[in-house]
Amino acid sequence: ESGVTGVPAGPVDAIYIIATQQELALIKPMLDISKASRSASIYASSRSYQAGAGPDFRFEMEGVQFSEIPMLVGLSPALAQEGGAKYNGDYSQFRLYGMGADAWELASHFSEIRQLPDFQVTGATGILSADNNCVINRQLPWIQYRQGQLVPVK
Repeated sequence: ESGVTGVPAGPVDAIYIIATQQELALIKPMLDISKASRSASIYASSRSYQAGAGPDFRFEMEGVQFSEIPMLVGLSPALAQEGGAKYNGDYSQFRLYGMGADAWELASHFSEIRQLPDFQVTGATGILSADNNCVINRQLPWIQYRQGQLVPVK
């Protein structure tokens, strides 16, 4: 028994961390040395991702998976470049820019969304689809730190 509340005595399958980038930089090394979490998959919220993190941080985060809108992790490079120039790296505005771009994309495909039940749009903020009531759903990709790079989880 570990003696610490919330810390399991045996092996752990998965760990989900909700932390800022700075907090994750403190937590992840402790998990790497913990016997209980060595074989665990580590997941983080998008709150822990910050564009422009240096190579030291990316290598230190090896194996961590998180979900984030595609244009912030480089999966929509043209839109990211356009939005980045417009908002000078203010990522709160950048997210709104992506949502606006997706709203425009959805509006231009309105008839397909209404008529085709499985119609999807690959947008700046994820894969967008609509249900029978035209409620828009967004599926975010999962990204993983692998050898200092951000790669989509397959």
